[in-house]
Amino acid sequence: MKAWWRSPAGKIVLLGGLCVLAQQVAISYRIDFFGTTANASLIHLHAGLLLAIALLETDRRVVAGAVAFTAVGWAVRQWNFEPGQWPPLLWGLGAWIAIGFWTLACARWAGWPRDPERRRIDRRGLGRLVVMGLFVYPAGLALLGGTTVLIAEPAVAISSMFQTFFAKQFGVAVVTLPLLAAWTERGETAPHRSSRFAGWGWPLALIAGLAISLWSSQAVHAGLASPAVVLMDYRFALFVVLAWFVLRLPPRRSMPALAAALFCLVYAMSGAAEAGNTGLGLVNLFHLALEVDILLLAMLYLWVISRDRRDLSQRLGEESLRDTITGLPNLRALRLRMRNAPPARHELGFLLLDQADTLLTGFGLDTQARVMEAIATRLSDLVEVYYLGTGQFGLVPLNKSDDDIWERLVVRVEHAELHAEDQPVRLLPYLGVASLSASPADTVDAALLTASHLAFDARQHGEVLPRYSDLNDDRLRESHRQQMSDAAMALSCLRNERMVLYFQPIRRRASADEADATISGEVLCRLRDDEGRLIPPARFMRPIEAAGRGAELDLAVIRALFRQLRRYPDALPYCERIAINLTGQSLASMSFQIELRTLLADSPLPLSALCFEVTETAAISSTAMASRLLRDLRARGCQVAIDDFGTGMQSFARLKELPVDIIKIDGSFIRNVAQRGSDYALVQATVAVAGVFGAETVAEFVEDRITAECLGELDVDWVQGDLYSPPLPLSEVLANVLPREMSFG
Repeated sequence: MKAWWRSPAGKIVLLGGLCVLAQQVAISYRIDFFGTTANASLIHLHAGLLLAIALLETDRRVVAGAVAFTAVGWAVRQWNFEPGQWPPLLWGLGAWIAIGFWTLACARWAGWPRDPERRRIDRRGLGRLVVMGLFVYPAGLALLGGTTVLIAEPAVAISSMFQTFFAKQFGVAVVTLPLLAAWTERGETAPHRSSRFAGWGWPLALIAGLAISLWSSQAVHAGLASPAVVLMDYRFALFVVLAWFVLRLPPRRSMPALAAALFCLVYAMSGAAEAGNTGLGLVNLFHLALEVDILLLAMLYLWVISRDRRDLSQRLGEESLRDTITGLPNLRALRLRMRNAPPARHELGFLLLDQADTLLTGFGLDTQARVMEAIATRLSDLVEVYYLGTGQFGLVPLNKSDDDIWERLVVRVEHAELHAEDQPVRLLPYLGVASLSASPADTVDAALLTASHLAFDARQHGEVLPRYSDLNDDRLRESHRQQMSDAAMALSCLRNERMVLYFQPIRRRASADEADATISGEVLCRLRDDEGRLIPPARFMRPIEAAGRGAELDLAVIRALFRQLRRYPDALPYCERIAINLTGQSLASMSFQIELRTLLADSPLPLSALCFEVTETAAISSTAMASRLLRDLRARGCQVAIDDFGTGMQSFARLKELPVDIIKIDGSFIRNVAQRGSDYALVQATVAVAGVFGAETVAEFVEDRITAECLGELDVDWVQGDLYSPPLPLSEVLANVLPREMSFG
């Protein structure tokens, strides 16, 4: 049920009643109006409260009702003081109607009331608020109030206007601005937290010292004819005490304290407001108002600046917990989460998305960020996701009892239909899971390192299922350190052009055992270390791709191939098909495509003799970019081959999206094809699908006659393997093709 005081009528009664009560609070002093001595109040709290209501309340009916209540309270007091005086009373009630409109107008000119999300006092709007509240609003009220006095006692009207102006201004200073700050910031907490006594010790001591000093000074002056002690003589100490309240307490406490201090200050200065109709009296009032206004403004600006600084610090702190591109929580947020609230399930996952870096080079930073956000959203009901870098996530499980959470997570990512610029994108997940000790905050980095080792090791071995480990898996850490060493060595060889090209023939299956004077085969890359030893691809391919240098390697191979071909011009007419491997990073690199076109324009061979091989995983992971590049190569006359076909998910479904001339069946299926089991059926299906697409098939890793005969039954077009020839140095193949009439395909 809605509280009665939240309804418009309830607000009118409550706020109007408060205004009437505020009218009864006065700081009395005697003022001489041209020989007529009268009692007056140095402060009109109800004026400040009315302006505060107009600034905060969006319902104008409530403001009008509060003004009406206050007008009735004034009328009752006026009738008690001057019974039977109808003209001033009626004129005064008419002036109250004008006061209501003036109050609303001043609130609007000050830029209030505001929407709830903008209802804060800012530095830019504080000056406007001060001008309207401390000067324009009191001046208008003084003029309207002076008209009432003008009817009853014209001689004192001018003096009354001055007195009314300062009384209204003090009311605004004591009530309006502190109340506005306290109400709009009522949900804020204390900006600083300290111990109960350490935080309050020195301000309490300062207040006590100030009180003792005032008391002792008053006691000393009591027996003397010297002037009494003035509170403003201690303005500096008062400033320090109020500044502590403003800086250390939330607004709902500091602002009432500021209002109380200002009220006491005005009360202490009331004696100096005598003789308001004289020049000295006016100077005294101006001086008092200036002192109060300066103190109020200093505290408000100090509070606003301190609040904005805290807000900026908090905002920067929150931003530091999120990745600047994706907006996802980052590693720092993960560490903070583990320190503040360790998970119920003591495990930590590291998810690695293969080929995620190709999204950046192929589609741009925004597309990559959207895909990463989509992955995080897809997993949010299973784990807390923390973004650690391109295609890398830290995962904290949500459910302690969900035993198969990691397997479900991998399946969900593997089957995710993601899109980049309306092109389907598929990223293969590799997941490592590490255990946490009883104190996860102390072991999060170690667990994350172990889980990342597992994920990268899974990618190296092509294992999509999650890999698990304890924290003390020294073997895995040693393997990761070895990979880092291999990466440094491979990049050094690449930069220094210590590269050797090998060549493994690919023969037509129908005439594989017959001599042929043509050269067909696959170019293979080997690196040579500082001691001259050859480094196999298994040691340098993964590190180079992990370092993002796959495109650089491919370009280096093509340049080296073209140089060797030019050294043997007599062998060029016999080159029927030279296959060159491309990494997934090359498929997604625009700079690679530009450089490749330049190299092809100066190719020593007809482009129809060049065949570019891409792995199925790389092609599917960046289908749009791969398709664009491969179609361009085919348009130039080159051939395109899909390598390791059959190892990925949805191989046949994705085949229609890629321009393919040759399908190379992965060797893992060829080795067991002679057993005529599932591998036999898969090879048979691949041959059938290739025929539909008008593509030829190549069987890799053919190592014995039985396998070769079985492939003949399946009508595989080409064969490759040690049965026919192991990889040989390319220079030997080119140098010996004419004298020996060697045929490799």
